[in-house]
Amino acid sequence: MKYLLASIFAVLLASAAAMNSRAQAPESVWLTADTTAYQSGDTVVVTVNGQSATPIQGFTFQIRYDPACLKPVNAASPIAGMNGLLLPQTSGLVDASFASTTPQTANGVLAEVQFLSLAACQTNLVLESAALAIRNQSGFAAPLSGIGTGARSVALNIGPGTGAAKPTQPLVGTPLPLGVETTSSPNLVLWGGLILVVMLLVGAALFRLLRWTSKGSPGS
Repeated sequence: MKYLLASIFAVLLASAAAMNSRAQAPESVWLTADTTAYQSGDTVVVTVNGQSATPIQGFTFQIRYDPACLKPVNAASPIAGMNGLLLPQTSGLVDASFASTTPQTANGVLAEVQFLSLAACQTNLVLESAALAIRNQSGFAAPLSGIGTGARSVALNIGPGTGAAKPTQPLVGTPLPLGVETTSSPNLVLWGGLILVVMLLVGAALFRLLRWTSKGSPGS
């Protein structure tokens, strides 16, 4: 049922996933890594960053990886109230979506993603697509248009393992598992994640509207 809702939800915001290839604009998403040299068996951490002049209530992204070199583990957002949505995954492509019932400032780290390095290799992690969701003037969720991109690729150099993996800091926020695989279309999964974000936000808006009208009704 979760996967069905995710797939239905994503088609609504398909246009939001297109990202323009220009330098960081007022609304922008980009990929970074503090460290790019690892050994086999280490945990690789990359950061999805974003900035928006308008508070957002959700975001989604796809990261392309080589499954012979890396295995996605989990992702988490340090933004307060931004919760991960469990989506099916396809080998070679991370799909992650997060949503909040209230507007949140996006000016820095949107999420961190952890991978397990499987073997010695030289490989790239590529931010294939991303989208931000906002609440429009009518109080409902809508895709934020004109999203620009900065760095979309991180080059990794993974050497042979020594049997002792480097210690890693735990992710800030509730971990979102990324190990559930499916044969679904990657684009459909991304759009499904976006649609689910919108459905959650619309539901929250309707709930608040119903509470407001019930308080204002006679005898309440």
